[in-house]
Amino acid sequence: MKRKKMEKGFRQRLAERQKKVNSLVCVGLDPLESKIPEFIKGRQPWSRILIQIREIIDATAGYACMFKPQSAHYEAVPGGRQALQSIVDYIHTTYPDIPVFLDCKRGDIGRTQQQYGIAHFEIDGVDGMNFSPYMGRDCMEYLVNEDHPERAIVGLCYTSNESARQVQDVKLADGRCYWEFMAETTLGWAKELGVIENAGLVMAAAYEWPKKSGNIFYAHLYRCREIVGDEMWLLIPGIGTQGGFVAETVRAAYSGPGTIVINSSSGITFASLDKDFSEVSGKKAKDLRDQINDSIP
Repeated sequence: MKRKKMEKGFRQRLAERQKKVNSLVCVGLDPLESKIPEFIKGRQPWSRILIQIREIIDATAGYACMFKPQSAHYEAVPGGRQALQSIVDYIHTTYPDIPVFLDCKRGDIGRTQQQYGIAHFEIDGVDGMNFSPYMGRDCMEYLVNEDHPERAIVGLCYTSNESARQVQDVKLADGRCYWEFMAETTLGWAKELGVIENAGLVMAAAYEWPKKSGNIFYAHLYRCREIVGDEMWLLIPGIGTQGGFVAETVRAAYSGPGTIVINSSSGITFASLDKDFSEVSGKKAKDLRDQINDSIP
């Protein structure tokens, strides 16, 4: 499902979509075989997933500035890649102004990373994807295609899972945390490679730290903006079932259309497994949109 070159860059399309529907909500499309509503019939799990996710797309499209399938949730199901490609094609055909971003966090040596780029951009047909930078500049460089400068390439930078602190908060000799070094380094790569217009970072939503302490931690978002300014857009996971805090996230990270997207996956996709599942998903997406908008100064 090779994607034709888009006239507009990812970030421009994202900003225009956000203004059109007055929403910063990214709807994560992360199916699980164990959470397919029982009444959805089909011979194979992938075909039942396809029905479920299409209905969620239709119910949430009016509130979504971006759709974000997570690749592992499809790869783990026999035939799942076929379902993923059908879903991407369905969004592009039915809702052509909504960008599709693949959450895959690939990161490997140049030749292998280039194959990931072909697999996801050319075959899956997505508009953007993220990468893990641990193996260096290759991880970004070999996703770049000079014929497609409109694509979004986003570096994994800071996450809110507890074990991430063991790695991302390691102090370097100059006093910076490792994640701060990676934010600055990814910014530099994007400029050197000529893809800064659509490049971004994965940055966790505001969260409680330590857990059950009552302390809401969002300094990482302010610090990220100090490092990259508005030159990079932020993909912000952690809202919903992961317990992220909306108002603090928006205040720390948002600086206008096209600067952030706030993702919710399970909180929308699995809001209900009954016959009203699509309706409930739509309501959850709307509620999140309204909550975010109420937090914008």
